[in-house]
Amino acid sequence: MKHKSTGGPAAKEHGAAGPGAPAQATNGRRAPNPRDCRIYERHVLDGETQEALAADFGISRQRVAKVVAKVEGWTAGHPDHPLARNMRVRVMRRYETLWNETMAGFQRSRENREVVTERTLRPTAGSMADAAAVVVERTVRQHPGDVRFLNVGVRVIDRQQRLWPRGDVAEHDSAAPSRDGLGRPSSSGAATRFPFLPAGLCDLADLARGVRNATERNATEGVAYRGDGDEEKPASLLFEERCADAFRSLGFVVKELGQGCGRTADCLALAPADRFGLVLDAKVRSAGYTLGTDDRQFCDYATRHGRELVQSGIDRIYFVVIGSGFRRHDLENLAGYMAAEPVRSVSFLEAHALMRLVNDSIQHRDTFRLADLEGLFFGNKIIEG
Repeated sequence: MKHKSTGGPAAKEHGAAGPGAPAQATNGRRAPNPRDCRIYERHVLDGETQEALAADFGISRQRVAKVVAKVEGWTAGHPDHPLARNMRVRVMRRYETLWNETMAGFQRSRENREVVTERTLRPTAGSMADAAAVVVERTVRQHPGDVRFLNVGVRVIDRQQRLWPRGDVAEHDSAAPSRDGLGRPSSSGAATRFPFLPAGLCDLADLARGVRNATERNATEGVAYRGDGDEEKPASLLFEERCADAFRSLGFVVKELGQGCGRTADCLALAPADRFGLVLDAKVRSAGYTLGTDDRQFCDYATRHGRELVQSGIDRIYFVVIGSGFRRHDLENLAGYMAAEPVRSVSFLEAHALMRLVNDSIQHRDTFRLADLEGLFFGNKIIEG
């Protein structure tokens, strides 16, 4: 008796043309059938073992391994196919979660541990020969970390890269970003140009212009956008939250301050181990950011947060404005206003450049170091995408 499984979202998409419709073919290779998609999803997304899937679908374990490899290879070879985009976004979410959990476990394994040892000392002679003293010794042991977590991290990175063949990754990375009607970078095709970018950040460039472009929904062809009330939030608030998420993805400790908290910046991105931090303010402008009267407000932010950070041990501070586009003379004016403030320099960071930073940091996670980013923000400059 053949096993009959119900297809998940990917399977429904594949069969949207009707039960009798043939599977789509792209570049000479047919799209995987709903059963194979379901096997792949249950193995990769749900973590089910090959043995369990083999028993459930009535096939051998070796056949399950071949199905998983086939679906993964087809997804990598068809970056623009709707089914491949759907599966890639969902799988990348899973791998990002695994990566975060693995790195959190590695950091916990590096924590110093106190070892308490009790010893009983007895005098060897004299009137106190029967007396005993208990000596408690406390030793702090430093741990380099459990390398098993790093081994898992390497495997996660390897599986992420399998979703994009090396040739395709290089081609998409070198491709020029698409532009909107005013010549500024657009989020269109972000999942293709930035294959390692988390799905929730693919609309960052559009949000910077105030455009609520449901990139993730379009990319996944029917997968819910976020389901956490984002549809009702203004673009300015969403842009602030996405920028905070982007700097978390880079490895910063992010403290969100945001709207409604008085005269404060949107958030602080801190690197305590490297003793530097960023004061961040996200600006949504449809035609690019212009300084206007924000200079006084920015100076207040720099003064307030700069003093707080110095007291907490962060002695190198940089002020960063994130937006869709900037003008050189605005940067020069703001840098002049802030010359007396406790910040080293001012940077204007285009949203598209932030997307590239996050993508590259994940793609090269084995060599990426947060300390290397300090040089990027040093010196008054516009960081373009």
